[in-house]
Amino acid sequence: MKTEKKLLLSVLLAVCTTTLSAQAAAADTAPAAQPEKKEAAELKTAEAGDAVQQTEEKNHNLGETVVTAQRVRKSELNTPAATTVLTAKDIKKAGYRNAGEAIEQQLGALGTAFGGSGSDFGVTNSSRLSLRGFDGGTLVLVDGVPMNIKDSASLDNIPVSMIERIEIVKGAASTLYGGEAMGGVVNIILKKPSADKTGGTLSVTMGNYLQKTEASYADSGFIFDISREWSKNVAHSSAFGADKLSWTDYWTGKGQKNRFGMTARLSDEVFFHYNYTESTITHGGWKYRTRALTNPTRIDYRYNDYRQTGAFLYQGKTNGIRAVLGYNYRKSDAWDLMKNTRLSTANTIFDTEVFDVQKTWRLGGDTLVAGYTYKREAADNTVKSATTMRASNGIYTAYTRQVSPKFSTTFGLRGEFIHENHASQNVCLPQLQLEYKLDRNTAWYANIGRAFQMPNVDDAINYSNSDGSALRPERGWTYETGLKLKRGQDSWQFALYHMDMTNKLGWAKDTAANTYYPVNKGDFRNTGLEIEYNRHINDCWNLRLGGSISNPQIKDPTAVHKDWVQDSARLQGVIGLDYKKAKWTGSMNFKYLGDREYYAPSNGYAQDVPSNVQLSLNTTYACDAANEITLGIYNLLGRDLYLSKYGNLDLPRNYRLTFVHKF
Repeated sequence: MKTEKKLLLSVLLAVCTTTLSAQAAAADTAPAAQPEKKEAAELKTAEAGDAVQQTEEKNHNLGETVVTAQRVRKSELNTPAATTVLTAKDIKKAGYRNAGEAIEQQLGALGTAFGGSGSDFGVTNSSRLSLRGFDGGTLVLVDGVPMNIKDSASLDNIPVSMIERIEIVKGAASTLYGGEAMGGVVNIILKKPSADKTGGTLSVTMGNYLQKTEASYADSGFIFDISREWSKNVAHSSAFGADKLSWTDYWTGKGQKNRFGMTARLSDEVFFHYNYTESTITHGGWKYRTRALTNPTRIDYRYNDYRQTGAFLYQGKTNGIRAVLGYNYRKSDAWDLMKNTRLSTANTIFDTEVFDVQKTWRLGGDTLVAGYTYKREAADNTVKSATTMRASNGIYTAYTRQVSPKFSTTFGLRGEFIHENHASQNVCLPQLQLEYKLDRNTAWYANIGRAFQMPNVDDAINYSNSDGSALRPERGWTYETGLKLKRGQDSWQFALYHMDMTNKLGWAKDTAANTYYPVNKGDFRNTGLEIEYNRHINDCWNLRLGGSISNPQIKDPTAVHKDWVQDSARLQGVIGLDYKKAKWTGSMNFKYLGDREYYAPSNGYAQDVPSNVQLSLNTTYACDAANEITLGIYNLLGRDLYLSKYGNLDLPRNYRLTFVHKF
């Protein structure tokens, strides 16, 4: 692992040194910078069109606009946070199978799943995302509606064809968005009906593990997408064996999913979106109690899953007001088919209602954002006939002061007032952001923010601590500084950060009852460096490189030695290469996840979680204006890809061939 760390760090430093030297030489011969007046005019133009979605960029190159980081539209270069923007074209070009996969393939992101392609097994085994190593601390929004249920944000019910862009903002974001944004926030922005984007598509996908049919249509007032897919059985879907992480030989994946999504334009300023998914997936195998791998117990589970997400969106064109009234619902009906009984903790209905309204004032060169959020969460266990509820009211504001043409400061403050059946919390969440423009294409920033997150709303009814103690909220601070720069067709992002959290939530085992229950594991800290580089090579090729090194650790006061121990992967690397010429479009994506944590499972072999080396290729050929064929090959190297520390594996080498007809 030390060799891997040194190798990755050496590559990063070599690439940084070579490219920066070349760019510095180019800068010496470049024309003089344009006046600050022109820069201010360009920024004003970018911020004025709040309803305009910029989707025609050839590459990012820090030219995209970001709404999520400060709740106002700003360019990536002028955003004082580490950001990544994925457009609809990026998602299609890379062949990402769902929104979760698109996010977890980015630098600093890590996905945890329990089956291939992000499969879920009810709400208790739901896929989730983490940013910068803080598991369960990423807030995911769809047009401002929180998707998190049980600190997980399964995104399988959002059709990829309906996504306009995905904005990933790393660093504590609780001041503007409330709890669950410990490591960052992800905002999935859906497409809006437009008169210049009309027509429909019919597609059929065939693969060795999946089949899918899909139809979509869009006009000036309406977008809809409907699909049905069938997934095949995946044998040996865990790292099984006496020397592996699991002694359960799982098979997963056999099932079916039906999806429907739509967006309607009710007026020039009001939109409505709705997504519905129903699915049945099975999961089973042989479970062994000892390393001898004898006398196994047969397990066979079925999960029926129902999800609904809807929202009314108001986006004022001239008054600076944005509002969302949203709803997120998920019901899990889980069965143990061997015992013909329902699984007690997995049969739960979750629903979340949220109302958020904000107003933006332009005060000369300054900006003021103020808003109010109401959020209600409820969990109803249908087996235990028990219900719990949580309601929160949040008031937030952020004021950006343009101290000079090159220097600005933003101070944010949020008051969160939380009430639930058995406890209440009042929280103050401050944030300070600084930005200094060294020149019109180079910006330094600093970002300090407090984070906060409540335990899962259902913990009080589904689990109980052996000592009867109540779970405490997670809280802490994130400190970050970074540099963003553009040089011609190249762009760089550097971020150095430190996270310092308390009351990190985790799991403990009740040995007598042979069950697990949630506990506050202790303190969490992580210090890391991220470097990202994008180059628009020419009209055919685009290159993306990234690497990070960090040290995520947790200190468990209940552990024997009470020392700091590694809590997530320390090394990440990404490579993306895109190609487009004539009728051909292609993308190669590589991600490395290394120096992972040590894990001692209850029925498996204690060891370091193996590294992931993941490579995928996606190629599209446009036969004519109306027809195209896409071939995607995933896990091209045929590696064992560990989706979690529990030994769950992603699909082996697999392919998908898709035919699309446009009308």
